[in-house]
Amino acid sequence: MVLNKPIRIFRVIARLNIGGPAIHAISLCERLGRVGYQTCLVCGKVSPHEGDMSYLASEKKIEPLMIENLGRELSLLGDFSALTALRFQARRFDPHIIHTHTAKAGTLGRLTGMSLNATRRERSRTKIVHTFHGHVFHSYFGPLKSLAFVLIERFLARFTDRIVVVSPLMKKEICRTYSIADPEKVTVIPLGFDLEGFRVKWDAGEAMRKSFFPDAPMGFSVVGIVGRLTQVKNHMMFLEAAKGLMETARGPDLRFLIVGDGELKEALMNQARKLGLSQRVAFSGWQKDMGSVYRAMDVVALTSLNEGTPVTLIEAMAAAKPVVGTEVGGVPDLLGPVDKRESGGYKVAERGILVPSSKPEIMTKALLHLIENREWAIQKAEKASRFAFDRFSLERLVRDMETLYEDLMA
Repeated sequence: MVLNKPIRIFRVIARLNIGGPAIHAISLCERLGRVGYQTCLVCGKVSPHEGDMSYLASEKKIEPLMIENLGRELSLLGDFSALTALRFQARRFDPHIIHTHTAKAGTLGRLTGMSLNATRRERSRTKIVHTFHGHVFHSYFGPLKSLAFVLIERFLARFTDRIVVVSPLMKKEICRTYSIADPEKVTVIPLGFDLEGFRVKWDAGEAMRKSFFPDAPMGFSVVGIVGRLTQVKNHMMFLEAAKGLMETARGPDLRFLIVGDGELKEALMNQARKLGLSQRVAFSGWQKDMGSVYRAMDVVALTSLNEGTPVTLIEAMAAAKPVVGTEVGGVPDLLGPVDKRESGGYKVAERGILVPSSKPEIMTKALLHLIENREWAIQKAEKASRFAFDRFSLERLVRDMETLYEDLMA
């Protein structure tokens, strides 16, 4: 440690809903605690229809500090109440570093740090760090609201000691596309997870396949997608691609698994009925045993309009499942250099296939290519699995974060 006493981290995240940011924050609290850091994890309430990952915090003996109005919803009075509570708790904890995650928590948490530092001398000021797991600069809101978020982030970046991004492509977006901060202030630290539960077990997953599709014939294939059922995840594209697959010769042997929950569940179920897919599509809700869920799939798709580094693809790759993802955010960094562009409009990358967003007909062709070329797809998936374990280990994440914190405190 740089200091004679443990470094205190005030870690702020909007909510512990199922997804990469919650896993990331909880895992860092637990692993950094093993090497002497003291962390106060602060979060808001999980919204209805979102999966709750509080169980993971309990398993790791992390007790989050709950501030009710810190959650996803924006409200002038509620956000002011959350800011007041954050300032009170931060003064009590007296952190060396305030580290924020996700957009709303990033705003309120950094305003908290700025208010603390306003009355402190330079040597005693709290360092402020923010992690962009993704961003809300497009595909979430209209043009004016998106611009407002860009301007807010530019302002906050002036008072942020270090900005962390999870992929090189995201650094390019933050620094060049949206001019949020200068490159020297931005550090790339890829995500890190405990991926042991996703190691390939060829004898597992069959029971789960049958539980999702009890009436399916022998030898059927499962195309899956995992994520919140929200507009930005673009599940409508997945259903349209599924309809395209059903119109091919492989159609009768296919089933489609949608894992997750959200405000669009009813609309997606209605769309599946309209497309004649009701007997082929299963909505499983959130699942805890994701290792077995991925083993129940033959191919994993991602159709997002906007992404940071999608955890679902990292998990699918670790499980050695062939993947197809839209060419957005950190997905190209994840799937690697492009080997060649196919005549169907998709790109064959080193560890999967990239497709344009909002092009379901191209997603159909890419999925069909993986289904019909199974041995080739498995070779790709095994290479992707090795990459996932090498690049996204939790041990590597903790080392990188320790280096960042100690550099800040030096």
